[in-house]
Amino acid sequence: MAPIERRSGRKRALVNGEDIEKKNTLKRSLRQRTDTVKKEKPSTDKVNNNNINIDKKKVLESSSKENVEPPSLASNLPKALSCLNRVQPGIQGFIPHGLHSNNILYRLQHNAMGITRERSLRQAVVQSYSDQLANYRILTTASPFDRRVTAMQWHPTLPTTVAVGSKGGDLILWDFTKTEGITFMQGIGAGGSVTHLQFDTTDPSFIYTSSIDGKVSRQDFHGNNKTVFLNTMDWSYWYCSLDVNYRSNVLVSGDNLGNTVLMTRQGEKVWSHRLHKSKVTHCEFNKQCEWLLVTASTDKMVKMWDIRMVSGRKSALYELPHDRPINSAYFSPDCSRLLTTDQNSEIRVYGGPLWDKMERTIPHPHRFFQHITPIKASWHPIHELIVIGRYPDPQFPGYHHGENRTIDVFDANTGDMVCQMLDGSAKGIISLCQFNRDGSYLAAGMGLNTLIWTDVAKLTTQGALSVNKTISGIGLNPNRGSNTSQRRRNRRNNNDDEVDKLKKKLKTKTKTKTQTKTKTQTKSKSSRR
Repeated sequence: MAPIERRSGRKRALVNGEDIEKKNTLKRSLRQRTDTVKKEKPSTDKVNNNNINIDKKKVLESSSKENVEPPSLASNLPKALSCLNRVQPGIQGFIPHGLHSNNILYRLQHNAMGITRERSLRQAVVQSYSDQLANYRILTTASPFDRRVTAMQWHPTLPTTVAVGSKGGDLILWDFTKTEGITFMQGIGAGGSVTHLQFDTTDPSFIYTSSIDGKVSRQDFHGNNKTVFLNTMDWSYWYCSLDVNYRSNVLVSGDNLGNTVLMTRQGEKVWSHRLHKSKVTHCEFNKQCEWLLVTASTDKMVKMWDIRMVSGRKSALYELPHDRPINSAYFSPDCSRLLTTDQNSEIRVYGGPLWDKMERTIPHPHRFFQHITPIKASWHPIHELIVIGRYPDPQFPGYHHGENRTIDVFDANTGDMVCQMLDGSAKGIISLCQFNRDGSYLAAGMGLNTLIWTDVAKLTTQGALSVNKTISGIGLNPNRGSNTSQRRRNRRNNNDDEVDKLKKKLKTKTKTKTQTKTKTQTKSKSSRR
């Protein structure tokens, strides 16, 4: 027979007619065998190789009569039939290591290729920085106060300078890179507690303060040019919080009775209303929206206000109820989120611009105690991280005996704890934590002490600064006591020095006496001779 030409798409193949007839006969024989197997056992059941009995000899005889070689499919027919009614397992692909890794270089490369999402890129950035935070240790300490630390604020332009206020009204301006870099301003003592302080960004040599003596004032660290904006003249009525809006040129302050006062920076009162039922623990302006104000109170309520339309307690834009009294409510650095800290065991993150939307709740032990400064969570200036001191609570889930009083760092996007900062020399409860403007240093208030934390690598490179350094006779080691105990130690040291001096004088006198005796003896001997 002449060869037959066939076309299938763009491909052409020349097939011999005899070969086609042989393959057709093979297909018919295979169909007959499969039909007999299906009759013996239904197709819904799985076919086992042991239960199928196929007469291979008949297939071979039929193929030999037609002078056709037995195909490989006939010998593997039981396996082929068993695969008809069985689901094939999926092929397991190989995932490159870079897709699992949190390395920022991998994530940036995949983001450029369109493989990863923005969220995974953020997590990679947070992971790299959290590994660095885990290496933070105490760089230096200062304890110039005889009462606990109540407020602190970093300098707006100097990354190594921090201002700290105490319960006795004392203020310090501290540049911890200098041995004599501390400026101390004496307070009034009992009843002069600094509740909040903030640098004047227009002139950083001045600072705004609110205190329990009932005053809201602006002053420098030398005690000169002091301006008092508010004064209650009543020891049972004081101011607890303040903030300054430089774009609108206004200042706001809240007191312990729930009142909030808005005034210009020149001292002219704009309005005064009782916006909460009890103490206004925190008030803050949104830096991206100059008319938006947030206030937090011990009446278990956080409220958002438009300062242009405040007429009373019911004129709030948003009300965010909590289960416990609230210590603070900080806007994030980009002003898109709000971080609140209650007085028991809960941190909340709210998202804007609809501020009534709570993104997540983070359980954390930081219960309130009368004789410590209320614990407040704060933001990292660059990354979306939350930092807060831990006060272990036996009633908190997951508590174990001997739990450390660490500084905990959380990821605001997931609510997971990314690391815990711990130094063996700081065993107290850390109430206040604030990063400087670039996040390279962390200032923490622990009782009477102010601690500066940084990376361990910086401790080795900066030989001039040692761990737990004492500042120019004023500062103390965090494991030591107050100024009175330090003065006692200094007196003892002075007494010891005087005793050593007396001993040296006595030794010199005895030496001179022995020398004179030996001289007189030698002279007497020579005279006798």
